[in-house]
Amino acid sequence: MTDNCVPARVPMPAWTDEELRTLVDFRRRNGRCWKNKLLDLYLFGKDDSEPNGAALRWIRNRQGPSRVHALPKAMLDDAEARLAAAPEQRP
Repeated sequence: MTDNCVPARVPMPAWTDEELRTLVDFRRRNGRCWKNKLLDLYLFGKDDSEPNGAALRWIRNRQGPSRVHALPKAMLDDAEARLAAAPEQRP
């Protein structure tokens, strides 16, 4: 008996405003090489010691490091402008 079962592809979740806000804040604090810094933190498990560490860990678990690395600069720039214009909504 052979298993002809092909694993289903699960679509990647869309970026939420809170995730983008967290990444914009991280980029602002860490400068041009922010992706490398964040990926190093993920690799060595130090992301939780950063400000907004829980949110950074959530992004790693939900989106994955490769998706963070592939995030286009233009998308984050657009999100930064859009989120700066809107009032911050936190519970």
